Amino acid sequence: MLQTMLPQELMTKAAQRVMKLLPYKKHSDLIKRAWQLYRTGHVYNVTIEDNVLKGKVTDKGHTYEPSFRLKQAAGSSCTCTAVGLCPHNIALFLYAYNQIDAVGNLIRTWKEPATNRKKAESNEKQKDIQVKQQTVQQQKPNGKDRSNTSNNANIVDAWWQSFEEKYRRIPLYNVTEEEHMRRLVQSFFPTFERPKSKAPFLDHLYYVHAALFTFIKLVHIPQQPWGYSAMMQERHVEQFSSTVQQALTNLAKKPRTKGHEQLLYATIPYVRNVLSGELTYFSQILDVYEIIWTTVLTDETYRQEECTWAIEQLNKKQTVEEKIPFIGAASYVSFLLENDHRAYQLIEPFPYLATEHIVRFMHMSFAKKQIQRGADWFHRLEQNVETYLYSLHITDREWFVQHVLSAYVQYSIATKNEQTERYEQLLQRLLPYSFYTYIDYLFDEQKWKELIELYMLEKATVDMIHPFHLKAVEQADRSLVLPLYHQTIMHYIEQKNRSAYEQAMKHLRKLRAHYRALKQMPRWEAYIATLAEQTKRLRAFQDLLRKGKFI
Repeated sequence: MLQTMLPQELMTKAAQRVMKLLPYKKHSDLIKRAWQLYRTGHVYNVTIEDNVLKGKVTDKGHTYEPSFRLKQAAGSSCTCTAVGLCPHNIALFLYAYNQIDAVGNLIRTWKEPATNRKKAESNEKQKDIQVKQQTVQQQKPNGKDRSNTSNNANIVDAWWQSFEEKYRRIPLYNVTEEEHMRRLVQSFFPTFERPKSKAPFLDHLYYVHAALFTFIKLVHIPQQPWGYSAMMQERHVEQFSSTVQQALTNLAKKPRTKGHEQLLYATIPYVRNVLSGELTYFSQILDVYEIIWTTVLTDETYRQEECTWAIEQLNKKQTVEEKIPFIGAASYVSFLLENDHRAYQLIEPFPYLATEHIVRFMHMSFAKKQIQRGADWFHRLEQNVETYLYSLHITDREWFVQHVLSAYVQYSIATKNEQTERYEQLLQRLLPYSFYTYIDYLFDEQKWKELIELYMLEKATVDMIHPFHLKAVEQADRSLVLPLYHQTIMHYIEQKNRSAYEQAMKHLRKLRAHYRALKQMPRWEAYIATLAEQTKRLRAFQDLLRKGKFI
């Protein structure tokens, strides 16, 4: 989908450039025309490549092909030959912008005087610089490690205090939950300038803290039960989760000093706050929490301490819902400490959490070339297949099957041990939810008898089977399809209507041809005589049998 290819930060900055290039007061007609084209569905076939949007826009009976450069809006072009940005460029951009936020919100911001926006941004950036300068001053060595540790904790506390003060200045009176999120992501967070790749460690750490603060605020906003707003909230959290993870990845690449390690230790209490977010965002919460402990907080002492803390917290909680975040955290950190027994014990009773964690632990083990460890994790999943499958909500069982089968593929590749019998047993244990995958497997392995038996088990008719599959079985051994035709014919007869009877007649003719080709006409005659006797009260069907010269 297009939305998965559009980083929120990139789109937000592109929007800022467009608003700067086209002040609303001077270009309102162009903007209104673009909005009208977008709203009435005249924009389509939109793609993105190398940060350039391309698509088609129909306007007054003509089709134009605009392109919009997200990083250099002024260099955009269109086949309408207009000089500079045209309604078609902007309509194309609005179409893409809708993938990250409602276009109406952008238009409202656009209408605000540019001077107001610039002044607000300038003030926030100036305050941001002041906080960073104070950090650098406080980072100067003062001779004593203990006082340094305390000083570093004070630095992080000061950062978060400044974030909170800035957050309180956001106008949030009488706004919806989705609007609250939008202001956090598009107005609040962009005031923190993203550091360049060569920027010092402190700049990256400060940016990570700003991202964490914003993320924590986001996941503490309750999600609406359904509808467009709920979808947009999910999108805000999902996209911002990626922003946080990227910031953490960039930070992990920077070299550290002893003073930096103390700052990281002072970061831990704030990281823990992530776990208290709404459970509706549990997946994104765990993603952020886990990448922090994987890439940044790598000290084993920190991890031991964190695991102890998480277990203490879950023991204090009363309900499963309250315990789950801490179970996930304790299990993950236990895995990082290579205490796989504890990591598994914690999650084993919870099918959803266990499935995702076990598969992730398996992947991580294989990535580290810990083949036996990864295989052990797959075995844990394998031994719980039926228990987990039937513990899940029925709508999630196909999701589980795909997770298990995908895990098996990774397992067989990593261990270089492709055991087809084991895979088939797994498919059998996952029935009926693995039906189509099992069908494909049996076809690929040319296990024709088992293929037909599986179709029979699922009470399939000949008409439900892919013609290619049916033809392949008939060519291999046509006697195998006879029971399937018997089942199909009875299926149509039991419907007791003329159109169904006609379908039954069609398959009877095909069945007779198979018996003739097999030179088993006595069996055919016995079968048709028995069928005629069983259906003697079905006059319409009997008439068709006579017309078809079956009796």
